[in-house]
Formats: sequence, C-alpha cells, structure tokens
Amino acid sequence: MIFLLSLPFRLLGVGFRLGGLTAKVGHRSVRFIGYRRIFLILVGVGIGLLLAPVPGEQLRARLREALQGLGGSSPLVLGDKVREELASSPRTWHLPQPGISVDGARVTLSGDVPHATAAADLERTVASVKGVDEVVNELRIV
Repeated sequence: MIFLLSLPFRLLGVGFRLGGLTAKVGHRSVRFIGYRRIFLILVGVGIGLLLAPVPGEQLRARLREALQGLGGSSPLVLGDKVREELASSPRTWHLPQPGISVDGARVTLSGDVPHATAAADLERTVASVKGVDEVVNELRIV
C-alpha cells in the first residue's frame, strides 16, 4: 500500500521520506516498473486532473496549456483568458467589464468606462495577457 501511495513521487525521480522509509527512484526502478506502465499512470493522472472538482480548475487549465504547446491559442481560449485576467486583476476587477472581440491575436475592447485612467488600465491589462499581440481600444469615456 505504501508503494502505491508513493508511486507518483517515485516516477518523478523525487526522493522523499514516508514514515521510517526513504524512497529514491533510479534507472533500475523505472526499468522494473516498465515504460508502458509509467505512461499509463501519467495518462491516468492527466485524466484525473481533467475530471478533478472545481479547486482543480487551475490545474486543468495548466494541463490544457501544456498540451496545446507553444502554438497560438484559439480565439475562444484567448477571449476567456482576457476576461479572466480583467476580472481578477487588482487594477480592473472593480471597473465595468468591456466587450471583448478576438481576431487572431488582436483583441478589441468596446464599451463605456468612467474615466481615461480606467481605459488605460483595461488596455494595459489586456496587453499583458499571453497570446495578445495587439489591443484596439474602442472604449468610450462617460
């Protein structure tokens, strides 16, 4: 049972202490377990992260980003990233959230804001999101 609980740490090559036992994984352990089993365990961990409850939402997002690779993100994913950043950034969470449209790596902001500083903060926050190359500011100051 202790072996099964410590298996993910052993696969990652991490030495750790569990009770009175010290576990360290080397090349022989990996050969003993087998590469197929290691692959299946990692696939199972990935599926578990995707099916994890709400607190694992950030882990699932990281897994999606890792699987997506370094390529450009789709407009739906980029729009969600921008909305999430605007809603959680200390500079913009309290401001009226603008309309967002995504065309490739260009994000267009539209809507009404209370002052010019708010428009600049919204634009600056959107420009800081990974995957955004250009921000078109069509915000109206009311």
